[in-house]
Amino acid sequence: MEFKKKYLVAALLAATTASIVGCGGSSSSSNKDTGNTDTDTDTEVTYDFVTCNSDETVCTLEGTVDKDYTMKAGVEYRLNGFVTVGAGNVELADAAAVTAAKSAGVTLTIEPGVEVKAYNTGVLLVTRGSKLMAEGTAAAPITFSSVQDDNYDGLGEWGGVVIQGFAPQYGLGDTGVCYGTGTVCNVAGEGGDGIGYFGGNDMADNSGVMKYVRIAEAGKVAGPDNEINGLSLQGVGSGTTIDYIQIHNSLDDGIEWFGGNVNVTHAVLTNNDDDDIDFDEGFQGNIQYAIVLKNQSATATPSGTNDPRGIEGNSDLSSNKQVSATHAALSNITLIGGAINNGQPAAKLRGEVNADLSKVVATGFASGCLEVKSSEATNVSVQDMVCDSTDALLKNDSPATGSLISSAAAITLNAAGAVLNAEAVATSITADVTAVDNGSDFAFDATTYAGAVNPNGTDNWTSGWVIEGSLDTLTAVNQ
Repeated sequence: MEFKKKYLVAALLAATTASIVGCGGSSSSSNKDTGNTDTDTDTEVTYDFVTCNSDETVCTLEGTVDKDYTMKAGVEYRLNGFVTVGAGNVELADAAAVTAAKSAGVTLTIEPGVEVKAYNTGVLLVTRGSKLMAEGTAAAPITFSSVQDDNYDGLGEWGGVVIQGFAPQYGLGDTGVCYGTGTVCNVAGEGGDGIGYFGGNDMADNSGVMKYVRIAEAGKVAGPDNEINGLSLQGVGSGTTIDYIQIHNSLDDGIEWFGGNVNVTHAVLTNNDDDDIDFDEGFQGNIQYAIVLKNQSATATPSGTNDPRGIEGNSDLSSNKQVSATHAALSNITLIGGAINNGQPAAKLRGEVNADLSKVVATGFASGCLEVKSSEATNVSVQDMVCDSTDALLKNDSPATGSLISSAAAITLNAAGAVLNAEAVATSITADVTAVDNGSDFAFDATTYAGAVNPNGTDNWTSGWVIEGSLDTLTAVNQ
């Protein structure tokens, strides 16, 4: 059935206690009173991008979301093919076209507790100029997964979530910022046909909110070095909020930043088959509080050509792919590897990349805690970075600034993900960390412990909202 909603005039509203909402959704631009009615008009709004079953418990989105729309709690939503929010991924010719794209942007709102299940072809693409307002709660997180089953155990069963914005991207080979001497840029995004273009000159661009959101079973390979990750951030600005986010069982990376300036806090990255935190193309931003837990099976191997690490920063000088504008600061990160890493280090910073690693803890990466190459002018600083003494410390060269700390014993963790080793709570740990200045007002929380979770038990921020069982192996690490 076609998805429609009737709006009743004010006189009828005064005489009734019910309003009509079609197919589990509403137009948020019309939500002036209760979210269900518009007292100014009796016009009928048609949503061509949504169809529902007869009792309106399951609704499928496909095509272009060209009107503000709200996905309501209590309805199961499905994604069929590329579901494109707005039309900002087309090539924009000039500043007037950018202004028009921003004015024409639409907002997709997802209520707390909504389950979104995608078919194999499903991808959610939020184009520049439009917004995704997906703000769940710890008690009612928003979940994206595959329609194939009722669990979250699959790998690469659908595409993933792609957010595009008007923030800057920098070209390979240090060719500079994408808009050059002007104000407009059109960067072809990774992910195959349908992705289109991103980028601009607005560092503070706002693509919406993702909070208490879980993305499971995603990851799509469109071609060599052309993938959709669990969450792909393409030119996303610092006005966007991403906080309390989990990527689970992605066939490719957990989160990858392609340029942009969006900061991320409270990330849980579990069982992802490639890298978990990956930044390149001039990303300038900050990440605080992240748990990376790789597959803990002793027989696990990566798929295809995947080379999974906890952190990867790319600016490959040797391949003329350097982007020296890339600068990320990361603090309070826990990286837990396993056999699946297949010789890869916990963190690999390649080429002319700038990265500041503070209060990072790594274990389970036998080949090394950190890989940098001074011959590629890699500019990496470390502060209070604790590495498991049972693993190698360095793969190749030392960081430009600071030294790694080798734990006296194997790294162990509690069920919340807090590191229990003495080095993680040493009095010498520096509380304050300097953020990358990306035009936002981001400031790192002052913490006196290494790793993602406070060992004193006062802030178990993973509790209640992550995918059930996804962190169960934490207490078995190195036991």
